[in-house]
Amino acid sequence: MRRVSRVLGQTSLDIDSVLHGGKQSAEDKLYDLVESNAKLRGVMQKEGATRDDLRKIYWRLMAAGAGQWVRGHFTPASSLCYGFTLEFVLSKLREEEATHSTPKEIWQDAGFRLVDHFQKGKVGRV
Repeated sequence: MRRVSRVLGQTSLDIDSVLHGGKQSAEDKLYDLVESNAKLRGVMQKEGATRDDLRKIYWRLMAAGAGQWVRGHFTPASSLCYGFTLEFVLSKLREEEATHSTPKEIWQDAGFRLVDHFQKGKVGRV
């Protein structure tokens, strides 16, 4: 996860990253990592989540300003890689789908809460 996060969290790309599909490849590896982990796969199955849902969540967090490093965590990536945070972001995606609320309102709050979660080194529910 750290290697993948380092690529995803780069503020600029070098020529090697561009030539080898750096960020796109790392993003795919992130989703592979989530889907290959038994606990995270269980959370996804329980919530009926797909790889496309993971992609939506990642990019909604990025758009909401949560694309930042906090205590060694690149927030959008780490949010998908822990059971409690994955449950939290999947609940936010379902909230968006159910209420047809403005995604900006949902994801800015979610991003703030996740940054705070990692900043404080919390373990457990967000």
